[in-house]
Amino acid sequence: MRHVYLICYDVGEAKRLRRVYKCLQGAGESLQYSVFRCELSAEERQSLIERLWGLMNLREDRLLVANLGVSDGRGSENLQYWGVPRELPDSTRPLVL
Repeated sequence: MRHVYLICYDVGEAKRLRRVYKCLQGAGESLQYSVFRCELSAEERQSLIERLWGLMNLREDRLLVANLGVSDGRGSENLQYWGVPRELPDSTRPLVL
């Protein structure tokens, strides 16, 4: 059974930040800077978290994983979007922070 997860991160170093962003890019939808919505099975969630642990410095960085519920149920209805939609950065230009 797939669940919807809200994954947020705060990474202090630019190189690690890019790696975490790229890892999450393949797992879900970027909602805002450092915020992703992912639909994952339990195995996919565990695999993603293990990959993220390998990229982050947990003494300096933070990761929040919130389970919003089953993807075909309440999980799909838990997020409300207000304001201007986020524009994704041009993938041909480097992301400089």
